Amino acid sequence: MSVLLFKHQKIALAWMLSKENCSHCRGGILADDQGVGKTISTIALIQKEMVKQSRFMTAGSYSTKFVPNSDYDNGSDVVISMDKKEPKDEPLNELDGSARLHVASSLKLCDSKPNTATDKAEPKKKTRVRYSASNLRSKTRPAAGTVVVCPASVLRQWANELSVKVMEDNKLSVLVYHGSSRTRDPNELATCDVVVTTYMTVANEVPKENSNDERKKCEMDGICLEISIGSKRKKQSKPKKKNKPSNSEGGPLARVRWFRVVLDEAQTIKNYRTKVSRACCGLRAQRRWCLSGTPIQNKIDGLYSYFCFLKYEPYSKFSNFKYMIKHQITRDLVCGYKKLQAILKIIVLRRTKGK
Repeated sequence: MSVLLFKHQKIALAWMLSKENCSHCRGGILADDQGVGKTISTIALIQKEMVKQSRFMTAGSYSTKFVPNSDYDNGSDVVISMDKKEPKDEPLNELDGSARLHVASSLKLCDSKPNTATDKAEPKKKTRVRYSASNLRSKTRPAAGTVVVCPASVLRQWANELSVKVMEDNKLSVLVYHGSSRTRDPNELATCDVVVTTYMTVANEVPKENSNDERKKCEMDGICLEISIGSKRKKQSKPKKKNKPSNSEGGPLARVRWFRVVLDEAQTIKNYRTKVSRACCGLRAQRRWCLSGTPIQNKIDGLYSYFCFLKYEPYSKFSNFKYMIKHQITRDLVCGYKKLQAILKIIVLRRTKGK
């Protein structure tokens, strides 16, 4: 860094480092007052973890080969034919390297031996094994660095800070990804240390979440969705709107695996029903950060968007958020808010100028 960090910024950096290296929720909400130094602390974090980020970017897509992950799985299946052989128990690394999976049990085939000569003469049978299509695509999905999502008004400011606040010897390659002339090649994004873009660009490029998930959330909110299956309704339906193959994977932002996603002015996603919020949650990343001086404004419903974006389990699932937080507060205001404070304490760091 070309500037010295103040004590409170060093504390923020240490906290962010500890959160990123945590196995549960790799990220959090930095909710310091405006002017305290959220941007500087974040740039210091990027610089501090550059070795790990570079390793992630150069390792390529083979580290996620056939490993199921909710961040990457869109639910569609692909059938693969494979020879009838007994697989070995080989550990595979997950994307974040925090755990190892043994997949032999899921692929284990019948090991019965042939009893007759006719059985031996039979050609080897092929077994159909289902994998998620997105897991297969992840083999060719490039690994990228850090993406900073911010309002258009501070886009150039972020790019300038990333350039000025870092020493010449450790300069970051920064790409401002905005406007009609921006690249359409995801591999170009993967060559940069930091990509700075806007919420609107993310909303336009990242596919919205599955409509089935949205329906479940709406039903949990007490909204009754009636779907007619009558023949008349079917005739009136517009098949053109069913599928858009060209946009199924979204734009370049959606076609890479990010090492880190940072949302500046994260209160922008407070309404989880909006396209912007769902698009930000759809970004594929190892580590996730929300920067906001006002994370909670009027309603606690806004917290669900943060939990969903951060993949903060079990509260990132709407039913759990509703019954474990909202209902608790409705039943007993004091105890409910105490529980909420305990939940937030794990992922939120907030300091005011007065302190």
